[in-house]
Amino acid sequence: LEDRLYTAGYLSPAIAAAFGTLGYVGRASGQDFDVRRDAPYPPYHGVSFRVAVENQGDIASRFWLRYKEINTALKLLEQFLAQLAPGDICTAWRTPPAGSAAVSCVEGWRGEIVSYVRFAADNTIARFYPRDPSIINWPALEKLTLNNIVPDFPVCNKSLNGSYSGNDL
Repeated sequence: LEDRLYTAGYLSPAIAAAFGTLGYVGRASGQDFDVRRDAPYPPYHGVSFRVAVENQGDIASRFWLRYKEINTALKLLEQFLAQLAPGDICTAWRTPPAGSAAVSCVEGWRGEIVSYVRFAADNTIARFYPRDPSIINWPALEKLTLNNIVPDFPVCNKSLNGSYSGNDL
């Protein structure tokens, strides 16, 4: 098992940076970026947490990083619950101005999700585009499978765990 995890599927920090890898794929190769911390939005702007980063860039790094992120998520939940005020938690829908547009970034479990929406003059949605982090991370699969034996490919692929349909959004 160690042969399948340690040293296999290596993605160097330099290659990860060049490809702009996101989420745990990037953070397992030394890319210290997380939208929740670096461009905070509610409710993350009111909590403290540590973003896990590994530098080895192999399958084991991606595995351990995801393990650490589970612990971080549990600690975040505790903080969110402690801050939760009594009463309703829903916000009423506000109709956007006709013809307006917006871009939003949130940290998903695979990395940064970017969404764009534009409303028509009659306030119907004229254009919507969600960008899944997989579209950024998939090209790195070629690099992290180099110099591995063929039986390592499935575990390399799953350590990236890109969304097959994410490219079609």
